[in-house]
Amino acid sequence: MEAKQKGKVPMNKKPHGQLTAETALHLSQYLVNRGYDVLFDHGDSSNENVGRIVSWFGDELNREAQLSFLDIAVVEHNSQKVFVLVEIEETTDKPKTLLADVFGTLMGDHITFREKRKLRVGDWTILIVMGKSDVLHRERNSFLRRTANSIRPALGTANASIKEVVIETFPNESELERMLKEQIDCALKKK
Repeated sequence: MEAKQKGKVPMNKKPHGQLTAETALHLSQYLVNRGYDVLFDHGDSSNENVGRIVSWFGDELNREAQLSFLDIAVVEHNSQKVFVLVEIEETTDKPKTLLADVFGTLMGDHITFREKRKLRVGDWTILIVMGKSDVLHRERNSFLRRTANSIRPALGTANASIKEVVIETFPNESELERMLKEQIDCALKKK
């Protein structure tokens, strides 16, 4: 009832990508005065910070080389240096979906925004994958995170230079934003 009074659409009734776009806009406001741009893949395409964020391999970005799409990149102002990459699964927390997000990113050699802007990842970058679930699955997520982080160095790809993988589940919209802010703050303090 409260959601209707404030004009909010319940999370499960929002069109695909709307939750991610709203979260990214809030993160933009949160980080803009701290020296970071928030690039994101859903929302008003006339916004210069909205466009496809792609993990890919090889020498040429084309459909064949694309491995995964990411939702959010926190990038240092006037730089191509990415401190946080985020993928939000708005409707699921299935392990195979979360791991596909992780390894689709790590197995790439490049991250590109709007097909032209190459972003730099490295031992300063945290990859956060969030899945929607009413159950937080702490033990399972911990296992997935530990295992992904132990495999990461063996991949030998440029994107595997990412410092850390974080896998979490979120129960609702407000917790998603709170959890992401907490993870981002932690990542930026470590830089």
